[in-house]
Amino acid sequence: MAGKKGGLGMTGLDKMFGGRKPKGAPAARTAVEEKQAGEAVGEVTVKNLKPNPYQPRKTFDPEALRELEESIRQSGVIQPLIVRKKGRQYEIVAGERRWRAAKAAGLTKVPVVVRDYDEDAMMEVALVENMQRSDLDPMEEARGIQQLMETLGLTQEEAARKLGKSRAAVANALRLLKLPAEAAELVSAGKLSPGQVRPLLGLDTPEKINELARKAAEGGWSARIVEEVAKAEKAGKPWHLYLKTEEELLPPEKTPGKKERKAPSSQNGTKAQDPDTRAFQEKLIQYLGTRVKIEPSQKDQGGRILIEYYGPEDLERLYELLQGPVRSGNRKKTGLFTV
Repeated sequence: MAGKKGGLGMTGLDKMFGGRKPKGAPAARTAVEEKQAGEAVGEVTVKNLKPNPYQPRKTFDPEALRELEESIRQSGVIQPLIVRKKGRQYEIVAGERRWRAAKAAGLTKVPVVVRDYDEDAMMEVALVENMQRSDLDPMEEARGIQQLMETLGLTQEEAARKLGKSRAAVANALRLLKLPAEAAELVSAGKLSPGQVRPLLGLDTPEKINELARKAAEGGWSARIVEEVAKAEKAGKPWHLYLKTEEELLPPEKTPGKKERKAPSSQNGTKAQDPDTRAFQEKLIQYLGTRVKIEPSQKDQGGRILIEYYGPEDLERLYELLQGPVRSGNRKKTGLFTV
């Protein structure tokens, strides 16, 4: 899985500031709506704007920027940028993508709303604005959370409340910062998901983490396989024996069998999986980043799904994954199914 975590939704600012919006907290309003709301909408030359130093996003999707550039060529910048005065220039609080696309489209000026933010409020708004409008990659999100905590002196619990997340979700995000550079880059590039690399964090050396992360990305290993390989590596066992199939991993004491594996026993009232069920089971494994087994019933079309967890934090992480899309109030594609 190479998914990314979802944003905060349209109520993100309320959650972020605990019901306390900083003066003039940005909302997604057009220039006309800003004027109607009493906001002073002006224009600033693109050369007189500079990026937000607290911008958590370090990379911008070229294709998305080209699409935005074309839209701006046709219709202009409809939603003003939120800026603050900084010396003789203006610093972008929210809207860096629009600024970049406007420059590429050849605009010399863009509409802005000037607001009086201090450093803390500016950084908070930059983080939540990006989470609302377009997903950060997992490493960018982790660095953004860390920056928020360090600048404001927050604990994980306090940061979680501001971001509308659970403490476990914040803790899991921050764990990614322990990855060595090569493994972290694979996550940033979407070649590995957080669920795939977390089992590697328990390995002894950065070199071993990078090696197995590279093999996982090249081999398309599921989170389940990465977990088993990491366990074998830590135990000093030959982890390559785990790489037979996605459906059922070989235990380390057995070699690839000369005999065909038997179908699962029907003594517990379950039957063998069909290909569609196996495929969906693998999607669940990748999405949840843990062991999952679907056991179809012999008696009817139902069955049960067994999901493993490894402690209270892991259980809360799974809850967030399963509950998060529902709480957002919007149906969206999660990478596994539409909710």
